[in-house]
Amino acid sequence: MRKIYLFSLLLFGTTTLHGQNTKNEKDTVFVEQIYQDLSTYLVSQRVLEFDSVKASELIIRFENWAGQNFRNYEKVRTSKTESQITLNYITSSFSTSLDFYLIMVVEFKDNKIRVQIYDDANVYKPGSYSGNTYIGGIAGRAYHISAYFNDGMIIYKPKPGMLNISERNASGSLTYKASVDATIEEINTYIKTKSVAPATKKDDSGW
Repeated sequence: MRKIYLFSLLLFGTTTLHGQNTKNEKDTVFVEQIYQDLSTYLVSQRVLEFDSVKASELIIRFENWAGQNFRNYEKVRTSKTESQITLNYITSSFSTSLDFYLIMVVEFKDNKIRVQIYDDANVYKPGSYSGNTYIGGIAGRAYHISAYFNDGMIIYKPKPGMLNISERNASGSLTYKASVDATIEEINTYIKTKSVAPATKKDDSGW
């Protein structure tokens, strides 16, 4: 379900780029559109507020969301304390052959949580052959999304019916950012609508 969702975001990002310009004029995406803080690779940060929900219950609701969205949640979760959970997971939302790691840090207080998501660079890609030509592999965590920006920007010229490299990188960067923001909003919506069921009376029937 998440792959379909991210594919839809990619399609949206590509359509948006073409819709910006129909006369083949050059356009630009700036690195500041992708990061809230480039120095730490912070892509997005939000404080989500809730009415009368203790921190302990917010943790349960968040972990319920995470358990539904990550099949291997116990492996994705890298740390957990009484007030913070950290996840490290992979996104395929960038429109190149590389996947990227994301770090999500979630801090909990009564009635609110803070979600921070960081660009943790690319996933290792093994070498491959194209015909008789060998294409070398790419080491893990060698490139951040910012590496696609030259002097803090991607200047591209839309080509109707196809994507050139610069346009692909611009589209992929915007889709990557949209995917991160959508994940935070998804958490917000889930926590607001999925209350934790109260404990039920013990069943003495043996079940």
